[in-house]
Amino acid sequence: MKKNHPPSIRSQGYSLLELVLVIAIIAVLVGLLLPKGFDALRNARVQQVQKTVDTLKTALTDYLSTAGGNGSLPRTEGAGIPTSGAALTGATDVAKGNASRLDAVLLATAKLERPLTLRMGSQSFTSTGTGNEVAWNQASLAFLMTPDAAPQRNWANVTRVEARTANPALAPSVALGANFRLDGVTNLNANYVVAYLVIPACPAKDAYELAVAMNGAQLAPVEGAASDTGVVAYAAPANGVTDVYVYLTAL
Repeated sequence: MKKNHPPSIRSQGYSLLELVLVIAIIAVLVGLLLPKGFDALRNARVQQVQKTVDTLKTALTDYLSTAGGNGSLPRTEGAGIPTSGAALTGATDVAKGNASRLDAVLLATAKLERPLTLRMGSQSFTSTGTGNEVAWNQASLAFLMTPDAAPQRNWANVTRVEARTANPALAPSVALGANFRLDGVTNLNANYVVAYLVIPACPAKDAYELAVAMNGAQLAPVEGAASDTGVVAYAAPANGVTDVYVYLTAL
């Protein structure tokens, strides 16, 4: 008599070949999709900076028309920073410049609703150093400390807004915000006070894409080189980063 044998049951699990094929497919997909994901994140950072610049320009315009003001921007870098109090006034320009920021003026006068936060560049949002903060007093149109003392705070590594006297003798890439060639050729007038956004330690690719977006194709820099034309200026990246200066206004 012929015996009936039960159907064989295929062993559970995957073979080594099947696992290798799956891993290979995943690797290909990651290689295709990951760069697009990075590009999307970079584009979002660029757009955020552009929107922040628009907000800052509006805030500066509002500040210049503030009742009780003098229709000018207070310098926060270099010589001529307005201060009150013997100790603060007697400090060096560098110490006063490190401690004062133009965005602090806009916050103090309610022209900005919140402190600056960008996803591009350094993610540090607090100053280094000790001592009391330098604060803006709109009534006296000057920075002061309570009690009066020499400033010890340093905001140099923080995303911020600054203002200084223009210096057309320097190329925009090394002027630290003191000069921009907005048309690609013409330097700022030496009598101007220029306001600008500083983005410290910005990745080179972000800096380049920001310059392309805000300067336009005709004034776009060479990738990996300095940017000396348009509203975005920076030195040639070193170790993959560079400090970026974005023009806001000059008067």
